[in-house]
Amino acid sequence: MSKKRLTREESKQQTRKELLKVASEMFAKQGFYSTSVDQIAEEAGYSKGAIYSNFGSKDDLFLSVFKENQKEDLQNLKTIAEKYNSLDEFINMIEQNHQYERKENQDWSILKLEFLLYAMRDASVREKLAPILQESRSQMINILKGFYQPNDQKHLVSIDKLAFLLLSLDIGIGIQSYVDEESIPENVFAEGLKLLLKA
Repeated sequence: MSKKRLTREESKQQTRKELLKVASEMFAKQGFYSTSVDQIAEEAGYSKGAIYSNFGSKDDLFLSVFKENQKEDLQNLKTIAEKYNSLDEFINMIEQNHQYERKENQDWSILKLEFLLYAMRDASVREKLAPILQESRSQMINILKGFYQPNDQKHLVSIDKLAFLLLSLDIGIGIQSYVDEESIPENVFAEGLKLLLKA
């Protein structure tokens, strides 16, 4: 049986997917600055032109990788949230997930922090990164809404602000843990979330 011939669009999507996979692995292993477009193209088995035709630049390639990773992280968090009716149980699972990500996916977590710092120095990159972070906060808001009644007025902090603070807490603890993991108090993320989410 002959292999089905891909359409031009299918071939383009396959190339894009393969480039994203290789780029994600190489960025995580070597860092954003140390990974070149030439290296990614060679490792993926494509020309440098394939990267530029699909993504435009190294920055745009990384932003695509970043967006896919954020989407996957939030989908995992949504899956966790759907398993629990109790806010306390959800918070405890977030803590476990946060610890796992810090330890098991350290390369990728550090890479995200590296790129955030890079974006702080480049206005054009910030403009492209901002909508991705806004979408992450929007998805977090939708997750949090599952634990609150629509007309619940007893909370001092709005869900929009809670989503912003939750993601900021995640980033902040992540930075400190990579500098000195031993100094991070036990369950500090969960305890911080309880204070925020029950405010």
